Amino acid sequence: MAKKRPFGRVRKLPSMRYQARYLGPDGIDRPAPETFRTKRDADDWLAQKQTEIGQGEWVDPDAGNVTFETFGRAWIDERPNLRPSTLQLYNSLFRLHLAPTFGRLPRRKSTSPPCVAGGRRALMLGSVNRRWRRATAYSGRS
Repeated sequence: MAKKRPFGRVRKLPSMRYQARYLGPDGIDRPAPETFRTKRDADDWLAQKQTEIGQGEWVDPDAGNVTFETFGRAWIDERPNLRPSTLQLYNSLFRLHLAPTFGRLPRRKSTSPPCVAGGRRALMLGSVNRRWRRATAYSGRS
C-alpha cells in the first residue's frame, strides 16, 4: 500500500510528465505553474512550497495580477495612524510620480529590478520634488 503524502499531490500525466498541486493557506488548490520531468522534481517543488508556508514566506501566486496602482492605493489606505500631513504627502507622491510610471503594470512586474531602476531614473531626471529626493536619500536607497 502506498504511503499517503503529508503535503500536496503529484500525479502522472499521459504526457509522462508529473503535475504537482497543494492546498494553499488561503484554502485554494494551487497547481504548480509548470509540469515536471520527474516525480522527484515535483516532490522537491512541493517541499519548497511546504517550507515557504511553514516559515510564513508563502506568496499568493495570484497576488501579482493586481495593478501597482490598486496595490499602492490600498497600501496607503491601510495605514490609519498616519498624520494628515504624511497622508497628504504619500497621496500626492503616489498620484504625481508613482501611478503615472508604474500604475498600469501588474504588481509582479512593477517590482522587478529593471523596472524599479528605470522608474527611479525617470523620476530623478524629471521634476521630482525635493522632499521626495531628500526622503529617499535619507533612507539609504540609491
